[in-house]
Amino acid sequence: MTTRMPIAAGALAAVLLAGCGAQSGTNTMSASPGAPPATAPATASGAGPLQVTNCGSVYTYTGTPERIVTSSTVATEVVLALGLRERLAGTVAAKDILKAYAADLDGVKVIAESAFPPPSREVVYSADPDLVVSGYPDDYGPKAMGDRAQLQKDGVNTHLLSASCPGHTASVEDTYTDLRDLGKIFNVEARAEELVTALKSEIDAVTPRTPALRVFDYAGGKEKPMMTGSTALYNDLFKRAGGENIFPEVTEFGQVSWEEIVKRDPEVIVVEDQAFEPADASIAWMRSYAPIRNVSAVRNDRFVVVPVNDLQPGLRSGRALRALAEGFAG
Repeated sequence: MTTRMPIAAGALAAVLLAGCGAQSGTNTMSASPGAPPATAPATASGAGPLQVTNCGSVYTYTGTPERIVTSSTVATEVVLALGLRERLAGTVAAKDILKAYAADLDGVKVIAESAFPPPSREVVYSADPDLVVSGYPDDYGPKAMGDRAQLQKDGVNTHLLSASCPGHTASVEDTYTDLRDLGKIFNVEARAEELVTALKSEIDAVTPRTPALRVFDYAGGKEKPMMTGSTALYNDLFKRAGGENIFPEVTEFGQVSWEEIVKRDPEVIVVEDQAFEPADASIAWMRSYAPIRNVSAVRNDRFVVVPVNDLQPGLRSGRALRALAEGFAG
């Protein structure tokens, strides 16, 4: 049985459909490395600058950013959910954006047709941003936008959705922190809290399956399968749905072996549906691959399909968790 993720529904979907504006202002910023952990709250001293800790660095905002560039679909959704459409100066082509935001992207400058590979610094700068919001750490790699400290020196502040911070073990609570911090940065704290409440209600409504199932996250690959890594958000979602990652020691995105998968015998395989490696084709191949035909998940046809962006930090965690829980329960 192959379980596919249902269309978004519930409290968060209702909140996403509600529009909200943001105030105007000017912005200057600075970043200090080696600051508190990724989940530290934003702080302000009286009427002074706002300080936001993101991925271990403290960013100081003396005003509200005017021009935002988002370099991933999940980051675009967060920015639009906060009601910041009028400040969105550029984005990557968000072909699978949540339906609530399809119309909001009309007229927004598309700086790159795909988030993979991520846009370069020159491409991002073409939109003249003063803040870049991203969902993927690779966006700040040497072949993309480059080091965040260098962007700051260039006058461009950055925010990486916290569950993607390097060296950080992700959880859905990271999204609550991002929403609240961005809400403070843009003076839309009430809107941010609405989104937190709605997303939290979706997360808390899911009861994990017991006993937990052995689960493998399949992120593509045939000769050697890829998996996302146990510090990523999907691992927290697996636990909340009643799944146990069979490779807890693999902390970063990388390869494992089919032989080891056979030994650990997953009861369910979660298949990340990706544009360059569609889930249907991946499942058909795994069903036909003789070395794993006796793995419990393959023998019992227990595949759960989740779009890759639903397993990323952002507003989709509720529906991803529901899909996982339903698939694990089946």
